[in-house]
Amino acid sequence: MLIIHAAQKLLNTSRLTASLHISQATEGQMLHSWYCSLLSTGFTGKLMVMYVHEPSLLSIICRGKTISGTWEEFKHRLPLLLKKFDFQSSFIESETGLADEYVVSKTNSRSMLAYINQMKIHLEIHLEIHSRRFETYENISQDLLEESMMNYLYQTGNKSNPYRTAIEFWKDQNVIL
Repeated sequence: MLIIHAAQKLLNTSRLTASLHISQATEGQMLHSWYCSLLSTGFTGKLMVMYVHEPSLLSIICRGKTISGTWEEFKHRLPLLLKKFDFQSSFIESETGLADEYVVSKTNSRSMLAYINQMKIHLEIHLEIHSRRFETYENISQDLLEESMMNYLYQTGNKSNPYRTAIEFWKDQNVIL
């Protein structure tokens, strides 16, 4: 089971109320806690849901406006992204096997919200730069957006290594080949 910390606007759009309890990760589960928010695409009425893993900032981008409407796509895209970046197959199997259900909670980390807001700005600029290629909402390459987020440099607060990417986080966890 995953916990999805949803921004208030996404909770409203999804017509969900946040649970009062927080689920515990299954022992050894690393992809348990996700934050999600709506991402503007520049196309009227067309949004995407951005799922961001806490603490690695691994990002999955799904077409749609609600959590329930993007859940199946999230479950489909997660293993594809992990395979693309050479995560160990045993890690992919175990983590995706545990991603069968979710519980929704309100966001509870201001630092994660700050990261997400910066990531949204980065992605919206990315969409604007590639607007000729993405002439329609359907032409937006979610793969391209997710790949750019894997190399997104973020501040860690660690003085010895103040910046890193999602790829570096997972290499430190020894799950990328």
